[in-house]
Amino acid sequence: MDPMLLLIAVACAGSIALATIYAFERWSGPRNSMRARLATAPRQALAPAGVLRQHRAVPFIERLPISAEGREQTQLDLDRAGLRWRVQEYLGLRLGLALGFALIASLLLGAAGLPLILSIVVALLAMVGGWLAPRHYLNRRRRKRMIEVESQLPDALTVIAKSLRAGTGLLQALGFAADETPAPLGPELGSALRDLQLGAEPVQVFRSLAARVGSPDLDIAVTAIIIQRTVGGSLAEILSNVTGTIRERVKIQREVRVLVTRQMLQANLTAGLPVVICLLFIAISPDIGRALINTTAGNIALGFAAFMEIAGLYVVRRMAVIEV
Repeated sequence: MDPMLLLIAVACAGSIALATIYAFERWSGPRNSMRARLATAPRQALAPAGVLRQHRAVPFIERLPISAEGREQTQLDLDRAGLRWRVQEYLGLRLGLALGFALIASLLLGAAGLPLILSIVVALLAMVGGWLAPRHYLNRRRRKRMIEVESQLPDALTVIAKSLRAGTGLLQALGFAADETPAPLGPELGSALRDLQLGAEPVQVFRSLAARVGSPDLDIAVTAIIIQRTVGGSLAEILSNVTGTIRERVKIQREVRVLVTRQMLQANLTAGLPVVICLLFIAISPDIGRALINTTAGNIALGFAAFMEIAGLYVVRRMAVIEV
């Protein structure tokens, strides 16, 4: 059998099987989740939001070589990104995109009549790209959500501090802040308020809130609240001081973000320049393009150039990460 046909058949079969499992899970998941919640309602009545979860295991996904700590961290990343997905759904999406990208690349390269070795390499690269694409989306969404939370946090802490100065309790002040603050921080504060109203331990509730959001600024505020509940003091004054520190930190972060964005734009334009020149040379002289695709030396040169482009962009992006 032609190896290319075998590769296409395997990729197609895997995609169909994974799509079937995912569709079944989406159909049966809500009812099973509701049954699990009803069965365990007495034990979870006072659990902080987002800490305890009931998931129906998918055998195919559960066999992936991912540790329990990795799955917990993945679920935490999904919560911090504001995605109401389960780990099984997220991993199923990554597998589906990996197999789907490999199938599309195999079909396109097979129709173009490219050499088998080059087709397999490109199909594998497409599979890796499909596997990494959801992670890239998750990281971008998580960073964007964290920026929004950190921009809303000073105003929310100011509302809490003013409410405490007016003589209200912490629960009422937290309720005012949850009502006045839009998403994404407002609903998170509302979840913490509901947990406190149900009688959960305040220290555990605030720690769960900080873990779900994942903002260093919120960690500072939560630490201040926990210390105040332990040693006493004026919580309104403490939150006012914390708010001033957070405002200065947010201001510096914005300035750094503007400078980094400008440098990243220059880096992307510089990285795209060789690609544009290569396409122009191929358009002017098609023999160059055929030499890159149809010869072993051309394939090696093309692969080395692509590797150097990706490595350069990765290094530049890593250098652009500045912690404030």
